[in-house]
Amino acid sequence: MADDVIKNKFKVYNSDLLELDKKIKKIKTIKMLNFIMSYLAYRDNNKMLKYVSRNISIWKMCVIIFENYIKKEKIYEKDIIKSIQCSVMTANNYTKELIEIGIIYQEQDQSDKRKKYLLPTQPFIKEMDLFIDHLNKEAGLIS
Repeated sequence: MADDVIKNKFKVYNSDLLELDKKIKKIKTIKMLNFIMSYLAYRDNNKMLKYVSRNISIWKMCVIIFENYIKKEKIYEKDIIKSIQCSVMTANNYTKELIEIGIIYQEQDQSDKRKKYLLPTQPFIKEMDLFIDHLNKEAGLIS
């Protein structure tokens, strides 16, 4: 009889924990959705980010270029082609477009004058810094 009481209390306790876990997951999901909406609102209010993020491949290309800039590593168009899995012609078009609108620029490699690596422009660096600060604040990573 004492075993039955213990088993019933355990079932109730376990059931309460399962319900609490479901509520926590819902709260986390809602927070994540709010975080995504914050990203979208920020993006929509920023001309430069809205332009580059309209196409996932262009957005990925810009993020890769920015990441390599932060790491102080050179990135070439051939590296971009591998990363975003596009054709040479598509990468050339994206590069040309991003240079024309002032998002990135090319710099000649001093060790191999035939090669040019890609870098973000100062206005794009500034926008990405602000954007990352915004995302960190929304995610609660910085105050």
